[in-house]
Amino acid sequence: MSLIHVGMTTDMWTDDHRKISYMSITCHYATPQYDMKSRVLTTTSFPNEAKTADNIRKELQQQLVSVLGFDASVMNCVVRVTDQGANYVAALRPYRRLDCQDHLYNTVLRHALNPDELSETVPEVAETLQAAKALVRYLKQSGLTSRLSKTVKQMAETRFSTVFLPLESIESVYIELQEILQSRGESQRLHDVSPDVLAFLVQFLRPFYDAQRELEGDKYPTLNLVVPWLHKLELHCQPDVSDTPSQAIIRQRHLEWIIKKVHIQPLHKLAIFLWPKFSQLRMFTNAERDDIFQLAKRQIARFREEETAVQGADQAAAASISVSAPVAAGHAAKKRALAEFEEEWENIVEQDEDDDEVQQYMRLNHNMEGDGRDVLLWWKQHETLLPQLSRLARSVFSVPASSSSSERVFSAAGRVIEERRTGLKPSTVEAILFLHDAL
Repeated sequence: MSLIHVGMTTDMWTDDHRKISYMSITCHYATPQYDMKSRVLTTTSFPNEAKTADNIRKELQQQLVSVLGFDASVMNCVVRVTDQGANYVAALRPYRRLDCQDHLYNTVLRHALNPDELSETVPEVAETLQAAKALVRYLKQSGLTSRLSKTVKQMAETRFSTVFLPLESIESVYIELQEILQSRGESQRLHDVSPDVLAFLVQFLRPFYDAQRELEGDKYPTLNLVVPWLHKLELHCQPDVSDTPSQAIIRQRHLEWIIKKVHIQPLHKLAIFLWPKFSQLRMFTNAERDDIFQLAKRQIARFREEETAVQGADQAAAASISVSAPVAAGHAAKKRALAEFEEEWENIVEQDEDDDEVQQYMRLNHNMEGDGRDVLLWWKQHETLLPQLSRLARSVFSVPASSSSSERVFSAAGRVIEERRTGLKPSTVEAILFLHDAL
């Protein structure tokens, strides 16, 4: 695993009016003051060509190196987070890439709640989901939402993570809906929305919604949250003795798709190790713990190699200056006759500094302030005691768990490129979105 300098997210979007495709690149990093930052680097129009892996890789290289001025030699020190689209996976195969956790759980929900499959195995669940979707659409079109105490939310066609909010909003005003629809002679619109199924789906889907909301944050570290959220959702999907047969099927379907789609990578494990209150890694086997400890030590060793190389370059530059400078008469340094042997044979004190720092971290009292979530504050407070691990923490936590920051750029773009602004040049759109993010 090479050194990490920053995390980057990237995504693509096509506007609805002129069908121009855009590529967004967002940079994530932890400052020397241990503050999380994210910045939109560019939202550029994608060349009018197929979105193949080669074309995506070429455009990313063009934007990062040629336009933004990144050194091509450090591109391997960037961890990219994207969805699992085949073209992106292939485009970034030469580099380090992680799957977006938000997209992974969206994929789990999309497959587990597939309406055709649900109709065969748990038809009452399929009917409730379909009827709820139709009901929300009717309430919006008829203007009846204004008579409700709470707004009902619409389901997005492609974002299954949005299923929870419409169901929760319907459940919260269910009695009101009964009264309103009955007064209009339209009670049948609520007939297929089973109260029991609705209540179960709201209760069951809430942790998925909470996980996605927390994992898509960009104001705080999120990579360390991947392991605990996966564990929580796997436990949540285990069949319960009180489940009805249909509820057990729903849990099992979600569990199967989680196992198929969501996989923990070494960087996720390293991130949970660097969350002080979990440094003992009790959720892993002894063999897995040893692998993670060794990974941390290798990273520290590379930091030291990097520092040594920089110091060597500085010393060489200083020596070059001193050799070229005139030496005052009578003050030239005398070289000892045996100097070359003394330097070659001199005792070397062996110190496993990497092991010392990791072991010292393990022995610390890991009391954290507040709710124990502010990992960067803890590492800032222990930077003097654990300088290399603190640097490693800053590097690892620069990588986000999801690519949602790039998606948020396109949400803003959709509001910029509206029907009255279809004449905006792509360069103007990029400038507006850059300023929107920076201000």
